[in-house]
Amino acid sequence: MTWRILVVDDDESVAFSTSENLSELGMAYHIEAATSGEEAWQRMSVEPYDLIITDLRMPGGMDGLELLRRTRKSFPQTRLILMTAYGSDEVQASARRLQAYRYITKPFRMEELLDAARDALVSLTVNTRGILIFSDERFEAISRQLDQLRFDTGAQVILLCDTTGQTIARIGDISYLNLNNLTALVAGGLSTTLEMCRVLGEKRALNLNYHEGDLFDVYSATIGKNLFLLFVFDRRSRTSRIGVVWLYAKRAIETLQELTSPEEASAADVLEEGFGDMLLQEMDSLFEGPSSDISLEQATTALSPEADLQDSVAQSDRTF
Repeated sequence: MTWRILVVDDDESVAFSTSENLSELGMAYHIEAATSGEEAWQRMSVEPYDLIITDLRMPGGMDGLELLRRTRKSFPQTRLILMTAYGSDEVQASARRLQAYRYITKPFRMEELLDAARDALVSLTVNTRGILIFSDERFEAISRQLDQLRFDTGAQVILLCDTTGQTIARIGDISYLNLNNLTALVAGGLSTTLEMCRVLGEKRALNLNYHEGDLFDVYSATIGKNLFLLFVFDRRSRTSRIGVVWLYAKRAIETLQELTSPEEASAADVLEEGFGDMLLQEMDSLFEGPSSDISLEQATTALSPEADLQDSVAQSDRTF
């Protein structure tokens, strides 16, 4: 299979040099360049691309964000990377809403873009392996659920992965951390949990693992026998709260189990709405301070009257 990549930049020399550098990805990647949003859209209308890498500011009626909007609407499975020398919180928020896979600020090292391009196409390889095949509609529903989960927990990045370590969907990014290596390590560790379920004859078990380090907090949570969620918090930006992560993860897993099941499920029937600012405020008040000050037992005891978690926690495997 050949992956089709389109680089879009109004500076012809930048578009050309970027596409030339991306040729280092190998023979399996076909790379083209366009010098305007309009030209890019015309090319896409003829034949879709697997990955669009576009500059933000371009003259004419279609800048990078507008190109992302159109692409997301017409080609929802196309991966998107936004490049800009004029980064801002507002632009980053817009890119996040449009589910851009990566937001890269100029100047950047070409190795960073090469890694981003490889990673962006990883989840598409899942379909070629025959492990999981999602319709565009369902993939969009999964992405929205992950985006909401990232907002609720405050994680820098959340990944949905299979038990081989392949990334299926990712929301957010930590560009200075090798997420591929991390997902592979976590997948290997979860094999023990899955084998335990087999030995015990259990068809369903929920396992939440927690790593608290000096720089990062990392959580993983199983989704059935084949998938898991991975949460990464950069402690220099924001520390995690174990009770909050546990609560929102448990609710999201119930939704994701239906969205990733072999049977077709309507996203409208599965996704819950209005999980409420009141509950979020209540969680914030319960779990003030660093996560290391709160044990799992304290967290679940505090939460059980409101969220009815006591029984489910007692029945779940917990590894921290």
